[in-house]
Amino acid sequence: MQTIVKLITFTIGVTLVFSACSNNQPTEISKNNFEEKEMKKEALDAIKVVGGAFQKTLSSKISNGGLPNAATFCSTNSHDLAQEVFKTLPQGISLKRITSKPRNPNNKASKEELLVLNQLKNNFEKNQSLDMIVKQKSPNHYQVYKPIKVDAICLKCHGTNTIRDEKAYDIILKMYPTDKAIGYALNDFRGAFLVDIIK
Repeated sequence: MQTIVKLITFTIGVTLVFSACSNNQPTEISKNNFEEKEMKKEALDAIKVVGGAFQKTLSSKISNGGLPNAATFCSTNSHDLAQEVFKTLPQGISLKRITSKPRNPNNKASKEELLVLNQLKNNFEKNQSLDMIVKQKSPNHYQVYKPIKVDAICLKCHGTNTIRDEKAYDIILKMYPTDKAIGYALNDFRGAFLVDIIK
C-alpha cells in the first residue's frame, strides 16, 4: 500500500507560484561540493515532507474507494492540500513538479527547465541514474532537480490504453482534457521534482 500511495503522488497536480527568479543563466555546481550536498539534502527533506502529507491522505482515499477515489481527490482537492503543506516548509523553500508531457499544464517545464530535464533524461536512459542536479541561479538562489521514473502502479494512470484504469482515467480526463502524460512504459523517465532554495 505504501508503494502504491508513494507512486500515485507522482501523478498529482501539485502547483506552486514560483517567484524571485534571476534572469541570469544558472550555473551547475560541481560534484562533491559541500554546498551541493547541502542543497540536495534540503531538497530531499522538502520532497519527503510534501510526499508524506499526500501519502497519508491518499492512503485513506485508496482504502475507501480505490484508484477512482484517489483520482477524484487528485483532480479536485490536491491543490488545497498542497498549499497547506507548502506552508510547513522552511522559509525560502518551494517545490513543484516539471515534465515535458504534462497532465496539469502548470507542470509543463519552461525552456530553461527543459534543458536540465533533458540532461536528467539522458543520464537516466544511459544508466538508470536518478542523481540530482543542482543549479545556482544567483549567489543565494539554488535549484535542485530530482528525476522521477515510472513504476508499475504509475501505469494505471499514465500507461497505454490497455493498461490504464478506465474509471480513474475518466475522472482525470474530465479535469485535464489536454492530458499528455500517458503512453508510458515501466521504468520510463517521467519528469522531475524542482526544489527552489533561497537563502
